Amino acid sequence: MSKKNKNYFPIRTDTSCLLKWSATALYLNSGVSSTCHRTSSSPLTPENFDNFHNTEVVLEDRRKMLKGEWPETNCSYCRVLEENSGISDRLHLIDTPDLHPPELYENPNSINVSPTILEVFLSNLCNLGCLYCKSGLSSTINTENKRFDPPKNASSTMKKHFSIEKSQYSELLQSFWKWFPKGFPKLKRLNILGGEPFLQKEFDTILDYIEENPNPDCELNVITNLSYPKEKLEYFVERFKFLLAKRKIKRIDIMCSIDCWGVEQEYVRHGLDLKQWEENFEYLLAQKFLFLSINQTISILTVKTIPELLEKLKKWKKVREVHHSFNAVTPDTPMYMQPTILPGSVWINDFDNILNSMPYDSDQDIKNYEFMKGILETFLNGEENPKHLKELRIFLNEKDRRRNTDWTMIFPWLKKYIDNV
Repeated sequence: MSKKNKNYFPIRTDTSCLLKWSATALYLNSGVSSTCHRTSSSPLTPENFDNFHNTEVVLEDRRKMLKGEWPETNCSYCRVLEENSGISDRLHLIDTPDLHPPELYENPNSINVSPTILEVFLSNLCNLGCLYCKSGLSSTINTENKRFDPPKNASSTMKKHFSIEKSQYSELLQSFWKWFPKGFPKLKRLNILGGEPFLQKEFDTILDYIEENPNPDCELNVITNLSYPKEKLEYFVERFKFLLAKRKIKRIDIMCSIDCWGVEQEYVRHGLDLKQWEENFEYLLAQKFLFLSINQTISILTVKTIPELLEKLKKWKKVREVHHSFNAVTPDTPMYMQPTILPGSVWINDFDNILNSMPYDSDQDIKNYEFMKGILETFLNGEENPKHLKELRIFLNEKDRRRNTDWTMIFPWLKKYIDNV
């Protein structure tokens, strides 16, 4: 389809956001919803479930955006990035065609609309305990938090990370199954997250529902940590082949989570075996009917070994196209995981090393280069924050105590800064 035949998001104020109108994330285990993973959430109950895309919080955000105002509490991540001349998620996605709600074709100022992009976080069943994650999204972390009390000198923010998830999953899952047959056929994109979807029986059920309620205009995207036996992956690949062959779904994307490379990555994504991850990824690389991508979360502990990952990416891209998406840790991640708590001078060499390692062959590569540059420039504006560095030391020491690890051996460059606060 030529560009002139595509339909683009019609609302073009200084703050308008495609995701705010089109997308909702459902956190079934935690009982909340949000328009994206960077905004505040709204309570999700069986009683209000069918209205999850048009909560009063979201409606007010849309009203402000129509006037060119920032929803300050909910959209500060993109606002700050744009104020630092970066390319925010909002700017990165606003020209994606054919994803805005059908109601905007009739009234471009409508605020009560239908979702076209749905993210569903299923149960928190997960075999990894990533440092920037939390109990609501990882059963491994939740189990760990049940075994250990929070450190006595933990801040209130840190105590939230060490909290125990009280699941609302059972009731909300039933609401989701009731919604699916009527809601799924209207979607353009369905993103499935966990926990780890490929380890959850509910993901098998979703594939059953898609088989029974086909939507040949919808793209299915599954985000996975690739940390399981290859046989598990092969089973789902066969299911995907069937759904595509029968035109039950338009396209299937597999988004593989990976942040950096080496022992640093295995420390941050606790439980990860990089050898197994790479074997599974290269198996998917050979499945050319799947749209394949890697998804990267940038935190204070991953910045310095991003170039090693980017060199891997360039090798994989020689086999076939591999999409690359990335973001800094979300605003609801504790500040002690943010790179900006260190002075910008810490990241100067990394700024150059990362950008020099970025693929730069296609239009998408160039866009990614500029997007990464914008993120890294916010790190260069960082200032040493003794309070958050002390929290980081407490946090890492506690994780080491629980997991029998030693962050000082893996991140000696960071120890030098933390020892001085």
